[in-house]
Amino acid sequence: MMEILNWTAASEETRAAALARPVGIDTADAAARDIVDAIRDQGDAGVRAYAQRLDGYAPVSFRVPPDAIRDARAAMDPADAEAIKAAADAVRRFHIRQGYRNYSVETWPGVTASRRATPIDTAALYVPAGSAPLVSTLVMLAVPAQLAGVPRIVVVAPPSGAGGVNPALLAAADLLGLDEVYALGGAQAVAALAGGVAGLPRADKIFGPGNAYVAAAKAYVSSLPGGPAVDLPAGPSEVMVIADDQADPELVASDLLSQAEHDPSAQVMLVCFDGATATRVTAEVERLITGLSRADIARQALSASRALVCNSVDDAIEIANLYAPEHLILQAEASERLLAGVRHAGSIFVGAWTPEAAGDYAAGPNHTLPTAGAAKAHGGVSVESFQKTTTILRASRDGAAAMAPTVERLAALEQLDAHALAMRLRREKAGLVAPETGDQPRAGTRRRKTKETDVTVTVDLDRDGPIRISTGIGYFDHMLDQIARHGGFSLDVAVEGDLEIDGHHTIEDVCLTFGEALRDALGDKRGLGRFGFELPMDESRAAVWIDLSGRPFARFDGEIPGESVGEFPVEMTAHCFRSIAESLGAAIHVKVEGENAHHMVESCFKAFGRALRQALRIEGDALPSTKGVLA
Repeated sequence: MMEILNWTAASEETRAAALARPVGIDTADAAARDIVDAIRDQGDAGVRAYAQRLDGYAPVSFRVPPDAIRDARAAMDPADAEAIKAAADAVRRFHIRQGYRNYSVETWPGVTASRRATPIDTAALYVPAGSAPLVSTLVMLAVPAQLAGVPRIVVVAPPSGAGGVNPALLAAADLLGLDEVYALGGAQAVAALAGGVAGLPRADKIFGPGNAYVAAAKAYVSSLPGGPAVDLPAGPSEVMVIADDQADPELVASDLLSQAEHDPSAQVMLVCFDGATATRVTAEVERLITGLSRADIARQALSASRALVCNSVDDAIEIANLYAPEHLILQAEASERLLAGVRHAGSIFVGAWTPEAAGDYAAGPNHTLPTAGAAKAHGGVSVESFQKTTTILRASRDGAAAMAPTVERLAALEQLDAHALAMRLRREKAGLVAPETGDQPRAGTRRRKTKETDVTVTVDLDRDGPIRISTGIGYFDHMLDQIARHGGFSLDVAVEGDLEIDGHHTIEDVCLTFGEALRDALGDKRGLGRFGFELPMDESRAAVWIDLSGRPFARFDGEIPGESVGEFPVEMTAHCFRSIAESLGAAIHVKVEGENAHHMVESCFKAFGRALRQALRIEGDALPSTKGVLA
């Protein structure tokens, strides 16, 4: 049934033909366009005409009555209902960590750029149900939509003849808390959702896989002016299995058949490293197919499928990346190497005990995935698919004035005079108004440029992230990260430095710039506290005392053994705190004990971060004094 092809000996033309999909969207494109265009012109009448012609079902209302949904749930076998709930729980646990998050960043002093994530208003979930009700697809689409907070989730599914939507789909909808279901399928359903006709709502975005006609219709409506967005190119299902001579041919054959039985247009591909493996697997396919209820469908799919024999793991990786399968199963001793090399696949299943069937139903990751090679540019459906982001910009008078020269310069470079004017007017007006009063963000940014380095440091003392550090000295990056994490503030350090000889200049200039940025962020230091902190780390112990209202002074007690930790010179530990004290204008005392240089250095930086955390805490509203608590 499956053609066996020697990939290594094949010409480029033969290879391309072997990886071609059996039914491309281009084949169905013209028909789908005709349906969509007719419905755009005729509205409800067009929908009903195609529904009757293609599905034999055009009721007065395509919406399934709520009673029918509840009745289907009541009639469902409790064991089936439990299986749906268990699968939904796994999908929910996997997707719960997804989703865009809100955040704010001070891009200039006095300029705050924010991102806000909100759900789309109306999501339409297309659930194929032609020859088999894909209850699992409803689970995979509904759960992330609910996690995203979509206020209106509608389900469309092809009717099962004159009986309407399959009862299993209706019961699943009820179990998932969905009550808006429409008995309409194919390109006509996509067109109705795009136009909001025949009683269906106009969807903001249409989700879900389908046959080539559904995929073509989705692509077409999304290209129309004002048309809905769509999730991804999701046509007939496909799988590629890479198997070596140690793979169990029966398991491999079962994985191939589990996709072949989906649809006559589905495609299954086998990649192996010798002809004997290909022969064993195809023999098992022929043996197992005889026991399948959907054997005729599977045979049609297998007629357009291939077994490709290549010489090496690298060849197999190349084949997978060229094909970019919806599903990729790795049953080979080199599975981890294959996994590392494959860049294009919707979902990857590693090892003999990880069938794609598990991913289709209950493993957790989404099974609505890109097909027809679209995995080269698309990922599967996720919570983010049901969200959109909006950026928000707020600039103070001082912020506008600070960024004005840069904006004006760039506008002039692009010869956009009005852009430059809009910024210049604000810069000029900013100089004519009184300084702003009230609470200001405790944030600061400094840039220090010398012959050896170009350092930019930004701190925000009232935010606990993000932390982005890149000095070119790995261990030093880790130490600065520890200061920020233990200090509880946002820190961004970007460095272009001369590291060809050593890291001394980079480390010193970063610490000086860090102190300057901290000093800017602290402002008049109103209400700050002062304290000492001691931190144990294994056999090491570090204590740090800080006086943020004191005079610049640094003291470092302790001998750290050795010359370096990674690329970080041990002698620079004390120098770091001296540089910070000098540029910050603070008194910093550090005492460290221990035997392990790595632990001693790290405990110093962690303790310093903890000392900062408490010293930065606001304990009152008075200006600081140099005696007692800074209250």
